[in-house]
Amino acid sequence: MPLWAIILVGPEEPFLIGLIVASRQIGPVLFSIHGGTLMDQFGARRIMLILGILGTLSMGAFPHFPFVSAVMFLQLLNGFAESTSWIGSQTLVGSLLRGNPIYAGRLSFFLRCGGFVGPTLAGYAWHSFGAEAGFYFMAGWTFMGWFAGYLVPNKSPAINKSTSPPIKIADLIPKARDYTETLRMALIPAVGLMAACTLVRQTGSVMQVSFYPVWLNQIGVTAFDIGFMVGVSHIVSASSSLSVGTYTKWIKEHWLLIWTIGFSVVFITVTPLLPLITVNLPLPAKFGGMPLPVIDKIYIWLLGVICLRGFAQGINMPLMMSLSMRAVGHDQQGKVAALRVTLNRFGTVIFPILMGAIAEFFGLEVSFYVVGGIGILALCWIAVWANRENSFL
Repeated sequence: MPLWAIILVGPEEPFLIGLIVASRQIGPVLFSIHGGTLMDQFGARRIMLILGILGTLSMGAFPHFPFVSAVMFLQLLNGFAESTSWIGSQTLVGSLLRGNPIYAGRLSFFLRCGGFVGPTLAGYAWHSFGAEAGFYFMAGWTFMGWFAGYLVPNKSPAINKSTSPPIKIADLIPKARDYTETLRMALIPAVGLMAACTLVRQTGSVMQVSFYPVWLNQIGVTAFDIGFMVGVSHIVSASSSLSVGTYTKWIKEHWLLIWTIGFSVVFITVTPLLPLITVNLPLPAKFGGMPLPVIDKIYIWLLGVICLRGFAQGINMPLMMSLSMRAVGHDQQGKVAALRVTLNRFGTVIFPILMGAIAEFFGLEVSFYVVGGIGILALCWIAVWANRENSFL
């Protein structure tokens, strides 16, 4: 989306680029808690299938509405559909698998595998056939996610809410009571830690999904190379996700969470400092007469650091899910997952705008250091609180 925003408004409008990127998070910020409540009430699978269709259609519509207001509206719809479906995946892990960190790690593993294949193929489609092909590929990718949800067995009581009444229009209207009950969960120490760490984690994640590709594109890195590096980092992240259960035997979960989030923020903050040292690869451009996606060089420092960040991210995400899921009851899994997603998306709204504003006045490089510094300082405060909280001793 940042590259599409550059095409629409030009690279000289970083604040507007930040607004376009951030608009994807408005729906999730406002309605994720309501979506989690609906999943607790009507079943995660049922809601996921409805929103999967919305996500597919909205993603395919982007090339047909190439103006800012329409893009922001489609961002809102697609962001809500994607984030609420992600809530559903977490809800299933919490309700069926009791928030076990091993299974949360496996969920993260497959998420990261998709994160490798998706960006790489989307980048290739964009680079080889144009922006429209990139969006159509992602629409098809979203539909494959819908089909995977359709294949989930519909027999468990945690999935099949057979005693629930049909969904009515009144059920779709958010209720203040659901929001207050969900936000009150943050008073539980484990959920509060998850909530605070989610916001800090987003300082790094926002840089990666918004101005990280913009910075690399400005210094001459192609869209395909960017997608490849991000994809490889997802492979590393997937591998580390499978090892979460082992790491928690050596380090207490809350400290492992705090340290890995700190590393992940630092590794993306230093991006402007990294030299563009490359290693050329003598790979063929064609195979059997067909063109291949050419990776003719590797950016050693950029690839290495983004992979270190991926390693840390692969560990901290399952920990955030597992800690909070085990702290609440079976019938609150949707709400606690929605709380994490709401805070996640709130950070994704605020930090791109903040980063864009800083870039507007002081330059893009400075914005990396300021936003990253905010994240590290906040994490230090969290560490002091966690060290004093008796429930973590």
